[in-house]
Amino acid sequence: MSSREPVRLSSRTAFIVVAAVLGLSLWASGSPAMVYPIYVDEWGATPALTTALFATYPLALVSALTVGGTLSDALGRRSVLLGGMSVVALGTLVFLIAGALPWLFVGRAAQGIGVGIGLSAAAAALTDFNVSARPARASAVNTAATSIGATVAIMAGGALVQFSAAPARAPFALLLVVVIVTLVLLWFLPERETVHAPWRPTRPHVPVAGRRSFVIGTGTVLSAFVMGGVFLALGAQIAKELVGSQNAFITSLALASWPLAGVPAAFVANRMRVRTASLIGGAAAAVGSVLLLPAAAHHSFAIFLLASVVSGFGYGLMFSAGFSLVSAAAPEKQRAGALSTMYLTVYIAQAVGAVAIGVVATSAGLATALTIGMPVIALLCVLAAVCALPKSK
Repeated sequence: MSSREPVRLSSRTAFIVVAAVLGLSLWASGSPAMVYPIYVDEWGATPALTTALFATYPLALVSALTVGGTLSDALGRRSVLLGGMSVVALGTLVFLIAGALPWLFVGRAAQGIGVGIGLSAAAAALTDFNVSARPARASAVNTAATSIGATVAIMAGGALVQFSAAPARAPFALLLVVVIVTLVLLWFLPERETVHAPWRPTRPHVPVAGRRSFVIGTGTVLSAFVMGGVFLALGAQIAKELVGSQNAFITSLALASWPLAGVPAAFVANRMRVRTASLIGGAAAAVGSVLLLPAAAHHSFAIFLLASVVSGFGYGLMFSAGFSLVSAAAPEKQRAGALSTMYLTVYIAQAVGAVAIGVVATSAGLATALTIGMPVIALLCVLAAVCALPKSK
C-alpha cells in the first residue's frame, strides 16, 4: 500500500487564504457594528453597555494572545489557525442563537479568544508565504485584508439590518458561513519547516536590537486602533442619534468608507518610506477624528462621510507603517511573539478607549463624549506621527 502526500496549497494560494483569515478577524470584530442600535432600541442597552460589549472582544483577544501568542512558533501556523477560527465560528454561532443580552458577551468573548489564538499566527504566516521580493508587501496586504474585512462587516451588516427579515441575526449567519468555508481551506494549508521554537506563555517584551522601532510602531498602531474603536463601537449610533441618518444601509455606506479608505492607503504606504507614511497617516487620522465634531453639531451626513474617509485613509497608513516597523524590529523566530505583544498592547488600549467614551456618553450624552474624546484621540495620532520622525543628529 503506497502512502500519498497530503494535498497542500501552493505558497501563493496559502498567502491569499492567510490574508482572508486576517480579513475575517476584522469582520468578526465589526460584525455587531450595525446591530448595536438594535440592541439599544429593543433591549435597552446604554452606550456604556454597547461599548462594554465591543470591548469584550479585544480584552478576550489579548487574554488569548498572552497564553498563545507564540503558540504557532511551536505547533505550526496551520494547527493554530484551524483552532482559532473554529472558536470564532463557535462565538458567531452564539450570536446567531442568543436570546438575551448576557449571551452576547459570551459570543463576543469567544470571537475574541478565537481571533487572539490565530492573529499572530496569521500575521507571521503572511510573512512566511510572501513570495514577493518586497518584504513590505506582507505589511500592505495585512492592512488591506483587515480593512476589507471591516468594510464587509459594516456594509453587509447595514444591508442585512435594513432589508432582511432577521436584522439582529442575519449578519452573523453570513459571517458563520464564510468562517466555515475558510476552515476548509485552512485544512490544506502547508506547514513551514522553519517553525520549531519552544512554546511559552507570552510576556510583554520588545526585541532588544529593534526596541525603538518596536515602540514607535506599536504606538502608531495603537493610535489607529483607538480611533477605529470609536467608529466600530459607536459609529452607527453617532450616525443615527447625532447625524440623523435613519437608514441602516445608507449609514453603513458612510461607515464602511472608513476601513475601505484604508485599502488604497495600504498600497500607497507600500511605496513610501515607513516614517513618511506614519507622519501623513497620523495627520490625516487626527483631522478625520476632529471632523466628527462638526458632523454631529450640524447634523451633517456629508461631513460624517468626510470624517470616515479621511480618518480611514489615515488609519491605513498608520497601521501599515506600524506593522512594518514592528515586523522589522524582530528576527524571524521571534516575529510571532513580537506581533502578539504589539496586538496585546493595542487591543487593550482600544478596549479602554471605547469603554471610556461609552461611560461618558451614558452619563453626559453622546455629543459630550465626542467633544471630550475625539480631540484626545487626535492628539494621540499627532504624537505617534511626531515620534516617527527620524532622530536628529
